[in-house]
Amino acid sequence: MKFYLSVCVIFFAGINFVFGKVSPLLVTTIGEGVVQIGPNSPDTPLAASQFLPKSAKLSVRPKSGIETLASGFQFRFGSSTTFLLEDNSIEMFTGSLFVRSRNFNNSLKIIGPEFTVVVSGAGTCLLDVEPNGGFKIVGLLGNLRISGTNQISVSVLPGELIFTDIKNNKFSDKVVVDLANLLDTSFLISGFSNSSSFEKSLLNVSESQKSLIGKSFDAKVGNATSIGQFQVIPIGSNEQANSDDPSFIPVGFRKNYQPTSSSPLHELLGREPARSSDPSATINSGSLHDDELLSPPTKRPLPGGVLRGVIQP
Repeated sequence: MKFYLSVCVIFFAGINFVFGKVSPLLVTTIGEGVVQIGPNSPDTPLAASQFLPKSAKLSVRPKSGIETLASGFQFRFGSSTTFLLEDNSIEMFTGSLFVRSRNFNNSLKIIGPEFTVVVSGAGTCLLDVEPNGGFKIVGLLGNLRISGTNQISVSVLPGELIFTDIKNNKFSDKVVVDLANLLDTSFLISGFSNSSSFEKSLLNVSESQKSLIGKSFDAKVGNATSIGQFQVIPIGSNEQANSDDPSFIPVGFRKNYQPTSSSPLHELLGREPARSSDPSATINSGSLHDDELLSPPTKRPLPGGVLRGVIQP
């Protein structure tokens, strides 16, 4: 059964790859899942094992989430996320998105209310639509290139967070986040089933970050609440928000990040890359293993923002 499922995924993903279009296949739903919002008809629930429709507004229900596969991509959409799919692009109206790119040649346009970015390369990141209409993006694995519409671009490494500066049409300076705390508490990471290799990669980069942090600041990163600025609030100040606010996460400063391995693929996959003649083991230059579809997580935080976390004193 696992073999036939893998073959079906490879077949449909291969078709999408040939035409160069993102057409995600819904593989996992949590809670009430996702519905298609009809302009003149009731909302239509979408079931697993079907492709998400294009040019139609979709909404993930509150306290729910979904996971999809496309050609060379894996996506997770968080609670109360509304979005629309087109060829090679995702338009985000509200909510949060997990992007895992398995191919170094991948490129995906993500359109927000006030800012558009292009994510390219191989790696994993989390993206959140901010109150000002821009994005908050944090890298998890690999080395992703985030580009704007005016030829500006920035590389995002594991643990690095950036905001989109919609006033000046550029990206903010990088802020370093506590990866260990983020990995444990983010619904988009630990609220879904993860492969053992993926979890190993996340653990490796979080452990590497701990050893490379040179200095920590008692501060938290908040939201981009207005054009051109975002919140960095000292812990203990009278102006800080409630520590239970899921939009706030610990920040710090570290020395330049060094990969845990000389091979980028080793860090991305959590193992040495290997070729296989088994057609069920590959999907568009990425690997698809049985444990990618199995082993439910031990921690399943409630759905929340992309950077949901509990602040540790």
